[in-house]
Amino acid sequence: MKTKITAKYVIGFDREDHVIIRDGEVVYENDTILFVGHDYAGEVDEVIDAGNAVISPGFIDLNALGDIDHDIVHLEVSAEKNKNLLWSEAYYRKGYREVMTPEEESFKSLYAYSQLILNGVTTAMPITSVFYKRWAETYEELAAAAEHARRLGLRMYMGPSYQSGMRVVKANGEIEVVWNEAEGRAGLERAVQFVKDFDGAHNGLIRGMLAPERIETQTVENLVVTKRYSDELGCLVRLHAAQGSYEYMEIHRRHGKSPIKSQ
Repeated sequence: MKTKITAKYVIGFDREDHVIIRDGEVVYENDTILFVGHDYAGEVDEVIDAGNAVISPGFIDLNALGDIDHDIVHLEVSAEKNKNLLWSEAYYRKGYREVMTPEEESFKSLYAYSQLILNGVTTAMPITSVFYKRWAETYEELAAAAEHARRLGLRMYMGPSYQSGMRVVKANGEIEVVWNEAEGRAGLERAVQFVKDFDGAHNGLIRGMLAPERIETQTVENLVVTKRYSDELGCLVRLHAAQGSYEYMEIHRRHGKSPIKSQ
């Protein structure tokens, strides 16, 4: 079935750069774009007039919020209370746990991904907070999210996050990283299995990636092994770094280098 969409503005490509086509047309058949420009000469099965709108290629978001707590929690809290969003040392010692049920986790990604595509994002690399996790993202959480991406038609670079440490706030207000290297190793193995299982899934919509959490919560060993797996699997690595003063000072204390130089 061939469909033609017309609109006041169409973002096209003239082999050198993107251009704005006024009163333009886009013709597509199934998942293939056949024509972008003016006065398509062929027959079409349906014409959709979008009116005073912009038709463009899908946006790419490589830092896409894949949950529902970033804006609600992170942006609303004042700067002086920001560290109160971290785990307390008492909570860590008592025993950390999953806050959301698997069903709530699944709805979280469905809601977030729906917002992405409603705002024109068709390719994304999602991130989520780990503050309400037992430790980091799970295989099952990302498997459910991949299914939502398939249903919505999103192209996604995905993989469960992992970390060997967690930042906590001590009773005196200081922040420190507490370590559980077994969690980090197990998380990396889960992430590798996810890449093996899902890279290229759903007709290529899903691509696997390795997503170690913040650089200050990683061991050198886990990052070295991450790079080795990345080479073996041919997948990307995404690592949060250069995000704040605590991270900078902590990495400099451990290695005598800035977070960027330490990589």
